[in-house]
Formats: sequence, structure tokens, C-alpha cells
Amino acid sequence: MSEQTTPQPKGTPRWIKIALIVSVAVNLGIAGVIGGAALRAPEIRRNNIEAPEGVAMLARAMPAEHQRELRQNLRSRRGDLRSERKELRSLLDRFVVALRAEPFEIDAVSAVFADQRLMLTTLTAAGHKSVIEQIEKMSPQDREKYIRRLLGNNRPPPRQ
Repeated sequence: MSEQTTPQPKGTPRWIKIALIVSVAVNLGIAGVIGGAALRAPEIRRNNIEAPEGVAMLARAMPAEHQRELRQNLRSRRGDLRSERKELRSLLDRFVVALRAEPFEIDAVSAVFADQRLMLTTLTAAGHKSVIEQIEKMSPQDREKYIRRLLGNNRPPPRQ
């Protein structure tokens, strides 16, 4: 008699892999949108100066002449940060490669996010340095105006 054997499965079907990748991408997209909406605006309102948005908030509150000078300063430093900005743009490509990898490794996705945090920290630190240099140039009156704008009011300080 001949023995009948059942074929062994070759692995996870392709449609399941595709569904997993799509599901992870959609979940990350939704989490990013929700997280960004939940965190971005409140950070600025809470004056979180540690976020990249915080540097923009600090710059917008400066008196106009200091904003112009800060903008010129940042433009002149653009070349110094070119490699970080280029790496930040390449993170999307690395993210997609990590999502497509077989076997899939979530640690590779996590590494992309860790690199993104590092890049954003570097860019934020450079922005903070420029803001500090500009604040150093402010007169006491300009700093007082700056404080009022940071706090969201343009009223003069109370008399003591």
C-alpha cells in the first residue's frame, strides 16, 4: 500500500503578511494622528520648550526685530545641520524597509523611532542655542515684552 502524506504548509500565507503590514501601518498612522493632535497643541500651550514646536513658539513670541535676526541666524546655520535634516528625511524610507522586512522585527521599527528622537533632539538643541543667543542680545525692556508675549498677554506688567 502506498502511504498518503499531507503537504506541509510553506509558512504564513502571503495575504496574511500583507494584511499584517497594512494593519500595522494603519495603526501607526492613526496613533500618530491622535498622538500628534493630543500632544502638539497642548505642548505649546503648556510652554513645552523641549519639543521642536517649542522653538517655534519661543521665536514667535520674540519682538519683531529679534525674530528677524533669529531667522537670519538660523538660515546661516542651515548648512551645519544639513546631515541631520537629510537623515530625518531618510527615516521614512528606513521605516518602510523595516515594515516590509521578512522576517518582520519590531525592534527595527523601534530603532527608526529612536533615531528620529535623536535627530529631533539635535535639531531642537540647535534651535535652543540660537534662541539663547538672541535672548542674550535683548534689552531688559525687550525681555519684558518677550515674557508678556510668552504668557499670552501684551499688557504692561503690574506696578510694584
